[in-house]
Amino acid sequence: MNHLINHSKKLIWLCPKSKKAIGGVKIIYRQASLVQNHFSKQGLQSYVVHPNSGNYRVSWFDSDTIVMPIKFGFRWNGKLSRSNISKIFNQSSDVVVIPEMWASKYGPQLRKNRIPYVIYVQNGYQINTGSLDDLRYSYEGASVVMVISEDAKRCVNTAFPDLEINIKRIHYSIDDALFKNSSKKENLITYMPRKLSNHSELVLFFLQARLPANWRIEKIENMSEMQVASLLKRSRIFMSFSNFEGCPLPPLEAGLTGNFIVGYTGQGGREYWIDDIYHAIEEGDVIGFANKVLENISIIDNGLSKENHKLKIQKLMNTYSKNAELNDIQEILSCLELI
Repeated sequence: MNHLINHSKKLIWLCPKSKKAIGGVKIIYRQASLVQNHFSKQGLQSYVVHPNSGNYRVSWFDSDTIVMPIKFGFRWNGKLSRSNISKIFNQSSDVVVIPEMWASKYGPQLRKNRIPYVIYVQNGYQINTGSLDDLRYSYEGASVVMVISEDAKRCVNTAFPDLEINIKRIHYSIDDALFKNSSKKENLITYMPRKLSNHSELVLFFLQARLPANWRIEKIENMSEMQVASLLKRSRIFMSFSNFEGCPLPPLEAGLTGNFIVGYTGQGGREYWIDDIYHAIEEGDVIGFANKVLENISIIDNGLSKENHKLKIQKLMNTYSKNAELNDIQEILSCLELI
């Protein structure tokens, strides 16, 4: 069955399947849920589709998001692929949100079938997936291009300077009940080994001989969202190995839980890289990275740090709040004539 919910309007978020914790997937789920919970009374249904994945839904964080199983048809595109969506959506009721890495895969089909669609650019450094002709055709036909950060907007404008593209910024929100500062801090450094693992291994190597005995390092790996939040609330320093990301989530969550962040901005993180809390390292400078971690340890051990940085943390929380996210979503839905 192609249409499983009979509401007058539907916002359908296509989402990659991911058994590992990926911030972009969590954001899609949360925003689909926000639309459903705040605008369903206005006749708008919002749900996530993991194409051709049966009853799969993300399990590494809690969510009330509606997930619908939909199978696409087969088509030949250099090879046989189950990506034919020509008979799946309704041009009078559906608006489809496609992630940037699928713009060339689904955008041209949606445009040719006159299905309104949105391209969601969470990572401006992944917009080059597919042929340039297909990408141009897809971006030119999008009703809206949503961008997760100013850096993502810059990427779109640089890649397609001559196209008339309706770009809208959408902030994501942080769960302030979960990711909040705690007074129960330990002499703990945290990091995610899946990001630029060769860089993190070198930083750990250069730290090992000089790390004070009263400090330890712990990986954030194979954890639920609640476990990640619990660990970040106990740690004092978070090492960021973000690489070409639209608006990296972990360094922001680490900042809001009272950590000092040392490391890479991933480019997109520059918009929240606040002095005193965030310490940017030039990518590849693993010696400088290790030295900056040790410098922060010394500051903390000598009681010279302003541990809470309450005003700066509150400013971050306000910028990435549910209210800010809802305001952005409402503007986009109005632009799409869905509300």
